[in-house]
Amino acid sequence: MSGDGLARQVSERRRKILEHPRITMLIIELSIPLFISGSLQSLYSIIDTFWLSKLGSAALGTPTVSWPYRGVLMSLGFGLASSLSALTGQYIGAGDYRRASKSVGQVLGLLLAIGVPGSILFYYLRGMYISLTDMPADVASLADSYIAITLAGIPFTYLYLVFNFALGSAGDTKTPMKVSVATTILNFVLDPIMIFSMGLGVVGAALATLISNIIAGLYALYSLFTGRHGLRVYLKDFLPDLEIYRLVAYVGAPTTLQRLLTTFGFLVMIRIVNGLGTPVVAAYSIGQVMLSIDHIIVFPLVRSTSIIVAQSLGAGLIDRAKQAFKTGLKLILGLVTIYVVFLVFARNHFIGVFTEDPEVFEAASRMLLIFGPSVLGFDLTIFAGAIARSSGHTLLVSIISAARLWLLRVPLSYYLAYMLEMGDKGLWTGMALSNWITGLILLVWLFTYTWAKPIINKQSQAKPPV
Repeated sequence: MSGDGLARQVSERRRKILEHPRITMLIIELSIPLFISGSLQSLYSIIDTFWLSKLGSAALGTPTVSWPYRGVLMSLGFGLASSLSALTGQYIGAGDYRRASKSVGQVLGLLLAIGVPGSILFYYLRGMYISLTDMPADVASLADSYIAITLAGIPFTYLYLVFNFALGSAGDTKTPMKVSVATTILNFVLDPIMIFSMGLGVVGAALATLISNIIAGLYALYSLFTGRHGLRVYLKDFLPDLEIYRLVAYVGAPTTLQRLLTTFGFLVMIRIVNGLGTPVVAAYSIGQVMLSIDHIIVFPLVRSTSIIVAQSLGAGLIDRAKQAFKTGLKLILGLVTIYVVFLVFARNHFIGVFTEDPEVFEAASRMLLIFGPSVLGFDLTIFAGAIARSSGHTLLVSIISAARLWLLRVPLSYYLAYMLEMGDKGLWTGMALSNWITGLILLVWLFTYTWAKPIINKQSQAKPPV
């Protein structure tokens, strides 16, 4: 696609984001595709958990205790890819479409250089992780195979992350939704076949996920190199551009470090959970799946708000960026409150779908009752992080977000669960307190508006609208 073709494809979405008179409706419109893909992914997580629950508590807990290890590499990928929220979004807002595409190529090159060797290294070190986290023996044997298979999908997941952030920053939330829906449906189909029909159990679930990740990643690569959806990457865009590298480091380094610290913190948390026994591990898995439904509501609104904030800042429309932030915040607080009330009162009905084990049932019920409402605090943390990434000012939020786990959740959960011998009640209480405290601190930060200024240079900002 030519530069003019790219400009035509992107500029129409840009104009709408910068000029639509009703920001609430704009946020909702951008959110709908994200809501659809998020709903399907959450439904898949629930069904995947349901299938694994038929194999016993050990199989049920395997994905949950495995993800923090894979999450180290995912933190690197997310941190760097998310810098495109600011770079691509603000360059498009300023009308500099070529530089917007080039920033995508720069980040893509960095992630490919990390993803392939990283996956190989982590494959050989997985035994150390299993040993350090003190997994129950019945879970450890399953986790070893699950981790080995899912690590192979990391480079492909990186490709899709770049594709998702790049197109989303340009205001195209429909295309990533279509890819996500297609691969999630494929996962739906493959799961029961591989888990039961082929008799592969947990390994089958991991293989289904790997296949879906490969397909999504390859399509992302095809799209970005052909310019099929407006943003086109050339091989020359992989050559280092020091100005873009500087911005990627400024935006992405704090986020990457924060997510790495968070992931390592969850490694410790998994050890704390594992130490309470297999029933609590299974309850933790069920609770996480049920609470992830919240993401269906929050992530689309957060992402849509951040798209408007980034492009508005790039165009110099500071008041519009602030208005988008306040509108998104009101929508999130209102909808999540309704969800939390419903979840707490109906929790036992949901838990009964996944287990008949009374120990697992009671622990999961306590988790949703004690920890469930605190997702509101967690969502404020997620929202603040998105505003920070889209504006490019990520350092303070990254520090506070990392402190949520290391200074609050880990010590509180351990102290209450083990030192005060409260067991899983202490675990859930420590987790809840970490969410509430961090969320309130970041809410105050959001209203300081220190984030409400762009990071791209004046030359890009000076370009006229297209």
